[in-house]
Amino acid sequence: EAGLLHAVGGVSFTLERGETLAIVGESGSGKSLTSLALMDLLPSRAIRKAATLRFDGIDLMAAGERQKEDLRGDRMAMIFQEPMTALNPVFTIGSQMADVLCRHRDLTRRQARAVASEMLAKVNIPAPASRLDDYPHQCAGGMRQRVMIAMALSCDPTLLIADEPTTALDVTIQ
Repeated sequence: EAGLLHAVGGVSFTLERGETLAIVGESGSGKSLTSLALMDLLPSRAIRKAATLRFDGIDLMAAGERQKEDLRGDRMAMIFQEPMTALNPVFTIGSQMADVLCRHRDLTRRQARAVASEMLAKVNIPAPASRLDDYPHQCAGGMRQRVMIAMALSCDPTLLIADEPTTALDVTIQ
């Protein structure tokens, strides 16, 4: 109502392959918005402006929706801060993980479920094959967070954005 709000401004960074970058700031300083802008996942009323926004030689400001969809979940992945809102409550964990793998790795549904089970095992989810048939609400917060981590890592992305990835995890699991 009061007009345009510039939530984040003056952000500039370059990240080379193999490097790690930590964006640190107070709560509400725009760390999550910066990550969401990079992935082009901002809320519908938000406006993403940047002089340049490139990933692996691709101009993300000029890229079409199909090209961005091809990148997201495959070469670019994000572990979201809140897994309960990031996971779809009406689909099983296995279905959601298999969708990503089928979309980006040309796997059959059966092959994708096998890979999903392996990924859940890598993040220490007990009985991973049976967890594939669970819905997100059937899992504790820490387990949902590990599902998000497994899903983000499943296509071996070039860029992994981790937005407070261990917030929901027990300190012994972190």
